[in-house]
Amino acid sequence: MLQSEVINKLSRECCLAMGSFDYHQTVRIYIQMALAVGVDHFSKEMEEVVALDMNGTEAGRFKSIQDASDKLGICQSGIMNNLAGRSAWAGGLKWMKVKDYELVPREQEHGLTIIPLK
Repeated sequence: MLQSEVINKLSRECCLAMGSFDYHQTVRIYIQMALAVGVDHFSKEMEEVVALDMNGTEAGRFKSIQDASDKLGICQSGIMNNLAGRSAWAGGLKWMKVKDYELVPREQEHGLTIIPLK
């Protein structure tokens, strides 16, 4: 059985146990993340995040908020507040979860990917 088939089967079984398929895609993502980082090290908080500069250009990707905090020296709570919309910036950067970032339409300008910030 292929890994994708196993993920589909596990996510379906989980949704059946919950009695709703409303969270099927979310369950799939968490199973994929658990496999990527190792089930022993997986937690819900280990969602990848992306940092954007003031122009909306991607400045970096990190495997988790903890990873970004450790590498950039930015307070975890600052990043979490920015992700939750309680603050505009954290460490001079705008933060997004990668799964949300990939849904945002982008403009191409001089070979750079720009996301218009509000």
